Amino acid sequence: MLRSRFYMDEREFMGKRPIIELSVKNGTSSPVSRAYFEGTIASPDRSVPWHQDTFNYSIPVGLEPGEDATLNLAPNMFSDWGKVNAPADAIFTVTVEKLDGPDGETLYSVHDFGEREIGRLAELKSQYGVE
Repeated sequence: MLRSRFYMDEREFMGKRPIIELSVKNGTSSPVSRAYFEGTIASPDRSVPWHQDTFNYSIPVGLEPGEDATLNLAPNMFSDWGKVNAPADAIFTVTVEKLDGPDGETLYSVHDFGEREIGRLAELKSQYGVE
């Protein structure tokens, strides 16, 4: 994730619509066809965010390793994104939760703890003397 921005776009006769603008770069060694994110709109002086939700985006032509792109998403104006009423100084942070490869299969996920991760954990526990 290079940059994230959330704003309400004022459209004549249609009212405001939420816009999520993301500048991303594929730092993996595989092409990416879909990315899953968690976005949070918060203010530093507040313990509860103004809004927090997950969303995903299918990248029409994919994103090859090393490529970057700007994604403009327009969530439904009647969704919770359309109800956000955060102050102008609120900060929008986005984390990548999961990436799919060109075949639609999961490449990476923060929620998966597979054989590779189990092996790495065992290796680290052994290295640091943790049982």
